[in-house]
Amino acid sequence: MKKVLLFIPAMLFAILFSANAYSQSKCSIHAGAAFPMGEFGSDSQNDEYAGGAAVGFNIGGKYLSTLNQNGIGVFVGGDFNYNGLKSSVKDDMKKIFSPGVDLSFYKYINIPITAGLNYTYKANSQVSLFGELGVGADFLKVTNMTAEANGQKIEMVFDLSTQFAYTLGGGLQFNDKYLLGLHYYGLGDHNVGGQMKYNGDSQDMDKNKLKVRMLNLTLGIKL
Repeated sequence: MKKVLLFIPAMLFAILFSANAYSQSKCSIHAGAAFPMGEFGSDSQNDEYAGGAAVGFNIGGKYLSTLNQNGIGVFVGGDFNYNGLKSSVKDDMKKIFSPGVDLSFYKYINIPITAGLNYTYKANSQVSLFGELGVGADFLKVTNMTAEANGQKIEMVFDLSTQFAYTLGGGLQFNDKYLLGLHYYGLGDHNVGGQMKYNGDSQDMDKNKLKVRMLNLTLGIKL
């Protein structure tokens, strides 16, 4: 037993030493489309959790450190996802207000910060396949919505919400430089509250649950 106890830390040290000796680190940036999934993209009036989010865009960056020659590495990444509302949702909202009311609709901004494991398999000298699994936090901000008419203005201001997030995805790497990625993001079940402001007064709004799921298709480049 004593030999086993001595062997385990020795083995861990050897792995860490070899990883540090081989370690290769690179940064990358990417951009692409952000597709709302599930209830986040639903415009059903019968679904109380429907977010009505439209297809938006994503930009982000990543730091990847490859630990050994087997292609195992770790990454830290950050993304900015921007989604407006579907036209059907906007039309439904317009029906609530009288004609002549100028509406500024809210948008969704999700900023997930994640870290985790990366595995890269070099298929040949030009093409590699990679897969990633990470966890972290999502910061959701719903932008303000305003309604204006006859010099009067009502403004809805939403609070920032933070929830646990995870990502799972992969893609292709070309010439160790260019990246094509497809990632699924589970960005948490947010309870979004806020205030309604009118004529200098403020009133708290009821919180609404928003289940944020996203699929990102991106193109990237290693720096």
